[in-house]
Amino acid sequence: MLNLRVNYPSIPREMDVFLEYCSNINPSLASKLLHVPYQSLDAAGEAVVFNWLRATPEHSDLISLPSGNNALYCVLSFFRSITEHIAIEPTTFPGFKMGAASMNYQFHIIATDEEGMLPEALAEHLKTGKSKLIYLQPTIHNPTCSVMSLERRQAIAEVVRAYEDVYILEDDAYRFLHPDPPPSFLTIFPERTMHVHSMSKPFNPMLRAAYLAAPKGLLKGIENLVQLTSSGTSQLFTDFSIYLMKGELLKGIIRDKQQAAQALQEKIRRIFNGLTYKTFPSSYHIWLKADPAIAEQWKDKNIDIPPGAGFSVTDHTDHIRVALGMSWDQEELLPGLQAIADSLK
Repeated sequence: MLNLRVNYPSIPREMDVFLEYCSNINPSLASKLLHVPYQSLDAAGEAVVFNWLRATPEHSDLISLPSGNNALYCVLSFFRSITEHIAIEPTTFPGFKMGAASMNYQFHIIATDEEGMLPEALAEHLKTGKSKLIYLQPTIHNPTCSVMSLERRQAIAEVVRAYEDVYILEDDAYRFLHPDPPPSFLTIFPERTMHVHSMSKPFNPMLRAAYLAAPKGLLKGIENLVQLTSSGTSQLFTDFSIYLMKGELLKGIIRDKQQAAQALQEKIRRIFNGLTYKTFPSSYHIWLKADPAIAEQWKDKNIDIPPGAGFSVTDHTDHIRVALGMSWDQEELLPGLQAIADSLK
């Protein structure tokens, strides 16, 4: 089966990096790595994470979690007693949509353009006083691949600043694929931003380590939700993630992934020439205009594409997401993509 569901890649040397790290663990400290840590991050570890995120501890608390999905779920659980409304874009990450729907949140769709959410549309909605939570994927959006400019981010920040107790939940999962991304909301508007950073995408899905930066004092007690929903973090993975963020290894791996995506995108451009789709030059997915029913049809031909409706807040769309992360280096990828493109032309 050609897997076109996963939109973040793995490269072979990730395992070499992990094995080398493990081989250098002090034997006298090894046993503690098999237990859930009492305290995930010390001051030195926090400093490394803040530096990686280009943020400071002046405005933000830092919470360790095992995954970005866990961070999103815990924030949703925490905010459910505060609000039942979320401002959201018309298409979005299915995991977030499912988590919010399971808690009976009401979605308020905010109009978008090629950069994402429109500040004036958000301002009009916030006048209603309903939503206290705004979910954004500002850098290589999943699934549309849109990227908000710095000017758009600043405009949205100014809109939110005008309303008390309204917060941005920034899911920046694909920021690592952008060679020169605009500053994050965490950087430009930390006093109202909850920022989720997972290590599973820039490094590898086996690395169960993620970080949630949130305004000082906002999420008091959320550690209890982390324990309840995941039993906490792994000391081994936390330590390894800090090791990666301190040195140059992860930066090199990220560059390799960007370059592989750029080379692949050139081939995609030729294959899908004449079709309507959205992507980004170093993204591992495209948002392709097509009958969503095509996903089920191609499963019978051993090509697995997620249904496009899963990305739509209204469950209706005229697009499908074709993701290349799991299969970017497989011989069958390009023939499979060519077959899909030929069927649409």
